[in-house]
Amino acid sequence: MLKRLETDLHVGVSRDPMPTVEVDIDSIPAEHDGYANLVTEALAAFAAKSPSVRSTIYVYQGPSVNFHENTWSAFFGVSGNMKLLNVLLSAFKAAKILNVRFSDYIDPSTATKDFHVEDGFVWRPWEPGTWFSESHRDDPETLEEDPGDDPDEWLDPVSEFRPSSASNPTRFRVARADASVETIRKKIETVFGLPEGSVALRGPDKKALRGDATIATLRKRWE
Repeated sequence: MLKRLETDLHVGVSRDPMPTVEVDIDSIPAEHDGYANLVTEALAAFAAKSPSVRSTIYVYQGPSVNFHENTWSAFFGVSGNMKLLNVLLSAFKAAKILNVRFSDYIDPSTATKDFHVEDGFVWRPWEPGTWFSESHRDDPETLEEDPGDDPDEWLDPVSEFRPSSASNPTRFRVARADASVETIRKKIETVFGLPEGSVALRGPDKKALRGDATIATLRKRWE
């Protein structure tokens, strides 16, 4: 895994409304476990062939009636090479997703920057100010090693809390920006011994976020 500071990348900053590809999140087949892997793989294939391309993909999630029914959709906008809209549309269709289309413009200030293409790699937010890319290439700009597949590594250590001398210490952690809401929700239930489905991560509107939304999206809602 490669990590780079955001100041080392040319992450797009857009203020103008941008056209999008919209996908109904609930129509994504379960075997894909959301859209993140689909988008990353599609962008990685494009980036490998076009290493000079620099583009940032903004994502907005919200309700929609564009498929003639009420859906919860993800809207993908591009700051940079607009060919990536076609790349994403083709990838979603190839994954047998029926509810996908070119769609409405989004205001980038309401979206999150969830993917970035530069130097032939796909970068994703790790934490504020830092991006990561899945790669095994040696690179002097690598900041640290891949933490592995341990679910605990989706949480960054912060502090140790001892509520009383008789209690066991509990380590509190901060959820990584790229962790899914579902991953963190299940982790909270496990750590605190709560029943499955008892935890919900909600936005300011009191509505629970979809499981494949990222923690970055949750934080953006509360900013």
